[in-house]
Amino acid sequence: MSSPPKVFISATSGDLRSARKVVEQALLKSQCLPVEQSNFHPDWRTLEDLDRKKIEECQALIHLVGWRYGAEPDPATLPPGTPRRSYTQLEYHVGRRLQTDLGDPRFRVYVFLCPQGFPFDREPDAEPEDKRALQIEHRRLLECSPYRYDTPADDGELEKAVLAMREEVFAIQQEQVQTTAVVQRSHRLLILVLLLVLVLGGGIYAVHRYTQRGLHEIVESQKLDTAKIKTHLRESSEHRLEQDLQAAGLEAKSDDRERLKDNAQAAHQSRLARIDDLAASFALIEGRADATEEVKEMGRILQEEGVDAALRYIEGKRAALLARVAAADAAHVEQKRAQLQPLLQAAGLQWTKGQTAAARTSYHQLLKLDPQWPQALDAYAMFLFDQSIYFETIGPLSAAVADAQQCLAHAQRFHDLDPTQPRAQRVLKAAHDQMGDVLRQRGAKGDADEIIQHCQQSLALAEAFYKADPNSEVFARSVSVSLEKLGDFLARRGQPGDAEAALKHYTRSLELAEKLLAGNPDSGEAARDVSVGLDKVGDFMARRGQPGDAEAALKHYTRSLEMSEKLLAANPDSGQVARDVSVSLDKLGDFLARRGQPGDAEAALKHSTRSLEMREKLLTANPDSAQAARDVSVSLNNLGNILIQRGQLGDAEAALKNYTRSLEIEQKLLAANPDSAQAKSGISWAWQCLGIALSKRNQTGDGEKVTQYFDWCVQIREALKISNPSSGSAASDLAEICMEYGNHAERSGKGDAQSWWKRAQNILTDKQEKGMSLSPDDRKFLETLRAKVSAK
Repeated sequence: MSSPPKVFISATSGDLRSARKVVEQALLKSQCLPVEQSNFHPDWRTLEDLDRKKIEECQALIHLVGWRYGAEPDPATLPPGTPRRSYTQLEYHVGRRLQTDLGDPRFRVYVFLCPQGFPFDREPDAEPEDKRALQIEHRRLLECSPYRYDTPADDGELEKAVLAMREEVFAIQQEQVQTTAVVQRSHRLLILVLLLVLVLGGGIYAVHRYTQRGLHEIVESQKLDTAKIKTHLRESSEHRLEQDLQAAGLEAKSDDRERLKDNAQAAHQSRLARIDDLAASFALIEGRADATEEVKEMGRILQEEGVDAALRYIEGKRAALLARVAAADAAHVEQKRAQLQPLLQAAGLQWTKGQTAAARTSYHQLLKLDPQWPQALDAYAMFLFDQSIYFETIGPLSAAVADAQQCLAHAQRFHDLDPTQPRAQRVLKAAHDQMGDVLRQRGAKGDADEIIQHCQQSLALAEAFYKADPNSEVFARSVSVSLEKLGDFLARRGQPGDAEAALKHYTRSLELAEKLLAGNPDSGEAARDVSVGLDKVGDFMARRGQPGDAEAALKHYTRSLEMSEKLLAANPDSGQVARDVSVSLDKLGDFLARRGQPGDAEAALKHSTRSLEMREKLLTANPDSAQAARDVSVSLNNLGNILIQRGQLGDAEAALKNYTRSLEIEQKLLAANPDSAQAKSGISWAWQCLGIALSKRNQTGDGEKVTQYFDWCVQIREALKISNPSSGSAASDLAEICMEYGNHAERSGKGDAQSWWKRAQNILTDKQEKGMSLSPDDRKFLETLRAKVSAK
């Protein structure tokens, strides 16, 4: 009968004495043997050696974590740069290294983070602040690690959790027993190595060498591998060559000596050629119970007939043996996945119930056990896709990017297992889409090149789906959305040829959406897609500013708003539809304010006011939504601009109030996502709007604020332009604030207006010379700047 599994308990005694007893009793109830280290050596190196030996004898380690740091080794024994850790922290790290070295099936660490309300024992003394800080940092690292942890509220929950470990611990012990059996089988294969040495001509001398050196190395590692087989066989052949050359040298006639030497060299080269094939055969069968007969037969042939016959035998058996081994491996994999299936389903339930940290750990552990499991790769990729969208919405953006990157990596692995599988293709497309979305927000150096690659990959996958099934509405919509995203990127980048390509993509996207709506006139999704497409084409026309573009833009904006309003009437409780209406109102209001025809100002004010009201309601309903906050900020700035342009009594103060609140919102968004290019751009526009309004008001103290706001704005936009040197919009934004800085200098009589105007002019001229398209605003600004500079 096998001995009970052993579990090492790691916990501070100052605050977790009672909890340690609870764990001990629960382990005994589970028929497991608790193990502890009660006496510690002051030298950390001795402690690690002792702990590792004691922990290695166990199947698992339980790490109870409170808020007490506990005793620690003598700091004087620590080498320079070694992190300061308590005894219990050292035990944890020893356990984690064992888990990494041996793998989860043969050793596991269980972490219980006891929360503030846990019934801790009364501590014998108050620990110094530095020790408390070290323990808090240890807890933080455990919370942020990819490994699972539990947070028992009391002794009862702790006992239940430990009792639930029983089956896993016994399974770990069984795995260790099976591993020992594999090692024993590997030892049996050593006999074949010795036989090979004899056959290749090493004789007693070679056997002695294997016994003294080569065999010792293999026994020490407890593993027979192909590389070692090759090394030993090559050494044996070389020794045989030495013997043959010595024998040839004893011949009396020179011709005989040369002939025998040539024969010895040829035999040696022939043996070397055979060694690779024979070693490959060993790599196929080593340690396999399903190749026992072939192993025995090859050994017999080696003894009786030599290496040539053995090679011929194994070559004849290779195809059948490969097929049998592959079938056995596949059956084993399927059996293991069937056993893990409940855990995969449990991870999905954790995700559904909002237990995202637990679900993340579960998925990670499952894929660690089986990295090529398609179902698990699919599930984890979609979990990460969902989490990336979540963090993209509420922040931090760095978490959204990290999850999108992991999502793409797992989706790519899922796809690589079977590139023809439609599900794998769709998951990979979704991953590329999300990666492009989060990089647009981040806008760091090099992101632009990555974004276009993701957009193109997504579009290529969508086009392949649609080509394979041109009647599929799902695939048609997928192409439409991908075209739209690629168009957005190209329209903002503004490189030579981008404008034409963007319009082409927008036009085809809208055509597909219109076709889907015609086939499904009652489809809200199809109507929304058309509405969004109309806004995209309208934006492009408004920016391009060619003859007839303004009328086309107004037509598109108006129809988009009508469709959104209709969808809102049918879905009055839909936040997404309400946002769509607010977007259409904002776009139409901004367009009318810029056009400036009779009645446009009042219409623009009406649309922008309603847009802001709708967005305020959405933010109230979703106070943690960064998108909702950003939408309110944009509406506040737009409405402020319209009020400034109208210029009626009280409009200037109302605009200042809007700009100030917009800046407050953008400051919070930037604080939550300091690496977000979108957040940086947002606050730069808030500074610019507020700065222009204060510059025009020109009251006491306004000038200093304007200078400060404009300085900050220039710094932000310079950094964004450096990070995105190929972005035409980044250049235009920097030129605009430089022009406004010059206008302020002229207005206040402080500063060098000419230097700012020249700088703005140079930026736009450089953009034009590089072949980037100039928007109507760019052309207007450049004309104004040239007039200002030449007039001076």
